[in-house]
Amino acid sequence: MNKEVNTVSWDQSLREVMKQLGEAEPTPGGGSVSAIVAALGAAMTSMTAHFSQGEGYEEVQVEVNQALQDMDKIRSACEHLMNKDMESFGQYIEALRLPHHTDKEKQERKQTLQTMKLQSIDIPLQLMECCLYGLYSASPLIEICNRTVLSDVGISIILFEASAQSLLLTVEINLVTLKDEEQHHYYQQRADSFMQKVTTLKQKCLTQVRQRIASDHA
Repeated sequence: MNKEVNTVSWDQSLREVMKQLGEAEPTPGGGSVSAIVAALGAAMTSMTAHFSQGEGYEEVQVEVNQALQDMDKIRSACEHLMNKDMESFGQYIEALRLPHHTDKEKQERKQTLQTMKLQSIDIPLQLMECCLYGLYSASPLIEICNRTVLSDVGISIILFEASAQSLLLTVEINLVTLKDEEQHHYYQQRADSFMQKVTTLKQKCLTQVRQRIASDHA
């Protein structure tokens, strides 16, 4: 990791993370925040699942256990991709400093910067995929979870979607400077596809949450 790049980690206190996020530094930035928000969505889903175990929930343990396993994977992926995002930015800064006096040096620097540019698009897309995976995994809990944590699974749905929306902005701002039209089209299509699926699923899930809240308290 480039020592000039500020980083955050899962092991820091929330207060320390908030302080670093508020400083006039490029990292940690939007990518880190988006990863944290998605991980919070996974944590809320896990809480919902843990409250839906034991007596009275024997028939839904397969779904509950699956959700718990999925959320562990998502949190791990978010941590990994957050670190990868900050590392990628550090590599980009180093690439900017590469010598570019000869034609060979200019070409090598150009290729390295292009690789870093693609990473700045690909990493948030991977996080968007995590958000979509989180929504698919959390959705079965809506109808079977402990009703006292029904709003919490709804919050997890909102967090996954909020993270995906944030990541879409990161993709879009990095696509602006991507010159290759074919690559631009490919990444834009992937981002749009993820976001359409996320938005549709989020709306469906929140409708289910509200319907169950209304029926349980009728």
